Amino acid sequence: MYAFISNIRPCSVRAKTTERFKKAIRNAFKSYYPSTELLSNDLYGVVYYFHKKHNQLDADNLSKPIWDALEGILYEDDSIIKYRTAGIFDLRSSGLEILDITLMPSAVASDFLERLDDSDHILYIEIGNLNYSLFKFGCENELRVTKFQGVKNENQ
Repeated sequence: MYAFISNIRPCSVRAKTTERFKKAIRNAFKSYYPSTELLSNDLYGVVYYFHKKHNQLDADNLSKPIWDALEGILYEDDSIIKYRTAGIFDLRSSGLEILDITLMPSAVASDFLERLDDSDHILYIEIGNLNYSLFKFGCENELRVTKFQGVKNENQ
């Protein structure tokens, strides 16, 4: 698994600043992984955007420029990313205590927590080997079941 963060403000595929954005993403990746071999197996990709100043970008346009930026340094073509997740988290309205970052690599987690105080924009980017257990159905229902799992009903 590869995971890294960047404090650059994300942009859409058609933005005038796309090339500058892609360069910043490549530099952020290389700061965590100075040398890598190109991957050729099926991958998953996760992008989370944490912000204090929202830029009106929606979740479905968030990840494409990032996957494009990593072409040639992590994989030949972003079409090998078979599962993609993107999310936007407003730091002004929700506290981080609702998030579980325990599986975030320690160096990335440390950088993430450090940047929370002084960055208006933080991108968390993760790429790894695809596991089909990532495909979920009825996510909201699963959360309800998990939340109450282990609680015994007195009528049982």
